[in-house]
Amino acid sequence: MHSPFIAMQLGYLDAVCQLHPRVKSLHESLEALQPIAVVHDGNFFLFVPNQGKYEFIMTHPTPFPITFDIQAAFPLDFYDNKFAAILTEKTLANPDAYDVIFHEFVHCYQGNTFEFAIKNELKINKTQTEAGNYSWEISYSFPYADNVFCAATEQLDDFPTYIKTMKAHLQIADYEYLIWQAWKEGFARYVQNLVRTTLGQPPIEEALIQPFDRISLYELGNRYIDTLVKSNATHLRDLHKLFRTMYGNDTD
Repeated sequence: MHSPFIAMQLGYLDAVCQLHPRVKSLHESLEALQPIAVVHDGNFFLFVPNQGKYEFIMTHPTPFPITFDIQAAFPLDFYDNKFAAILTEKTLANPDAYDVIFHEFVHCYQGNTFEFAIKNELKINKTQTEAGNYSWEISYSFPYADNVFCAATEQLDDFPTYIKTMKAHLQIADYEYLIWQAWKEGFARYVQNLVRTTLGQPPIEEALIQPFDRISLYELGNRYIDTLVKSNATHLRDLHKLFRTMYGNDTD
């Protein structure tokens, strides 16, 4: 007999399972349901998919207090370092936020496939982790107010020219960070917008205007990927090659 809280989450997750067949063919990253850890009262409540439904398997204390409406995906050390979508009841209880759940499923897919191989190629990952900054993806100090970056981003109408300009102007770590966020978060937003369109919701579209921040790179990446896919749909099949193309090292 489950507690009322767990029973409530299972009800929400049943709705996710019912919706999944409508979106799973949009991209390989959505083909499988992913583990979901619901943050509540200082604990992760872990639910895993089993034959098209979710089942509750365990609770585990969060490593730090999580007092906000977290929407993330990362490996859980108490679950064999498998990736899970990290959410709160607030997101699960909102039918209009299901696209967010599938956004995090994309990150689980990235983490289980290409993410670490790409990270290991990046100098920024090596230097930041050696300096003890393991959260560099969130905390890195990118020059969002740089005049060249701001002007080129606000006037963006041609990605090949934009990428050449950024690659020539930015420091290597800054350029790697730009492309990393555009690939990782931009692709998750690209797929999220496919989900939203399928569910009858308008796509997320944000103006690329100052002041810029990390979220601006999500929109930048979404637009960049949309442009690449329209010219060559095979970019959707190999996300490692997609990253190389976005970086400027692959002209296919």
